[in-house]
Amino acid sequence: MAYPREELYRKLDLRLDDPSIVEAQDAEIWREIGVERALLVMDLSGFTRLTRSRGILHFLTVYRRAIHLVVPAIAEAHGRIVKREADNVIATFVDVDAAVDAAEAIVEGSAAIDAHLGEDERVYPCLGLGFGRILELTDDVFGDEVNLAFKLGEDIAKRNEILLTDAAMRRLRTLGRSPDAEALQVVCGGVDVPYFRLR
Repeated sequence: MAYPREELYRKLDLRLDDPSIVEAQDAEIWREIGVERALLVMDLSGFTRLTRSRGILHFLTVYRRAIHLVVPAIAEAHGRIVKREADNVIATFVDVDAAVDAAEAIVEGSAAIDAHLGEDERVYPCLGLGFGRILELTDDVFGDEVNLAFKLGEDIAKRNEILLTDAAMRRLRTLGRSPDAEALQVVCGGVDVPYFRLR
């Protein structure tokens, strides 16, 4: 049964006082909230530039335009929005094909909207997708693939790009989908990280 982030933190605080419980608690927590999930992390391009040039309220209006597109796209693909912070959206899906469907719907929808808008009004999503065993809480997610998907969406993806972790691409291929994608690599935190850019 999933629980909120603060409950996880309360549990982890217990091990600060009693390190002998770490191994048993690890097993307990993974049993309680450990799941295999696909992840979608969306960031919007232009936050710093637009906030400086047009003000925070203008950018938040662009963000709201994006949310009106993103929420139904994720729902249509049976995803769950875990949290929204700043200009980010993080969602989970049962499998990677659904996350890809949502990401493609977001990019296609934003392109259709942006075609009728001025440069400073456009959505320009940047998307990172991951897949693996994570800790899924009611209000947050943690895990290696969470970190990688966030890096791809927040730091590496450019406007309207969908980037997949190596694990996400491997899983997608096991589901019988082999999209046209470019294999790339980046160093994150001193670690070589392979990823794929959907064409």
